[in-house]
Amino acid sequence: MKAKVTRRTYPPYKQRAEVKAFIEWLAQRLGSNQPLKHEYVNRKTGKRWQFADLHDAFKQYEWHHSGVPHLKVSAGSCAASNNQALDAMSTDLLAATCDTTMLRGTKAVMSWGGVSARNNQWLEDNQDGLAKTIEQVAEVLRVGDLDSPQFRADIRFNAGMTKVYSVICQNFIIYDSRVAAALGMLVIIYCEEEGLRTVPDGLRFPWAPAKEGESAAVPKRRNPSKNKAFKFPGLRRGNHHALWNMRASWVLSQALAHPPAKSSQFHVGGGSALRKLEMALFMIGYDLGSSAA
Repeated sequence: MKAKVTRRTYPPYKQRAEVKAFIEWLAQRLGSNQPLKHEYVNRKTGKRWQFADLHDAFKQYEWHHSGVPHLKVSAGSCAASNNQALDAMSTDLLAATCDTTMLRGTKAVMSWGGVSARNNQWLEDNQDGLAKTIEQVAEVLRVGDLDSPQFRADIRFNAGMTKVYSVICQNFIIYDSRVAAALGMLVIIYCEEEGLRTVPDGLRFPWAPAKEGESAAVPKRRNPSKNKAFKFPGLRRGNHHALWNMRASWVLSQALAHPPAKSSQFHVGGGSALRKLEMALFMIGYDLGSSAA
């Protein structure tokens, strides 16, 4: 007789106590702009990056993106330039009603994000019905059901597609390996400050390795796991990535909207506070280094 397997059950994601507690903690941290010292050396340029806090990381945001010829968007690297490109691509994709315009728009996003290689091939191979495919997934993401059974279906979702859906879905971040690494780092700080012995299930945001050769002399650290107690799972392509992308987007949005975060510098000036926070995490997550050791 086989032993009965007991599966753990959880309340809906938005109602989990550990998720609510982390949101409140993060909101307070954002509102008071608490120090978050972090530094690393960029492997390509040799430049040493140093950050004093999350908002400081946003102010130093840098991503060298290509131009978007059909939208008359020039190449650039600062936050303002990238936001201009993202806004233009968002308008373009939201207006894409046929497969041809959707293919052109999604390839532009891949080029901006530096992830064209295999993604462009998939987009071209699946051009027929592409507009409908993108819209169907986007609609599920817009509904925002963090426990949606629709994510059990096999969908294409990776470091490239998270960028596509981020520009066509409101309050949806780009959840790549750098953002995931920094978010995990924040969870570790939270766990240590609260005296937790393990990472709560609702906060185990999956991580992904950096794109680099296995023989890299000084590999970048993107895994936020610390010691044997604080562990994070690896990020899997497809529905797993999409589901955690949606959960991370909701958590960060809720933290920014929480009363303690109303005074956050991320709300100052124009533009999306969520996008600014995403950019801050992107900068910090390049290499966790000894901060996560």
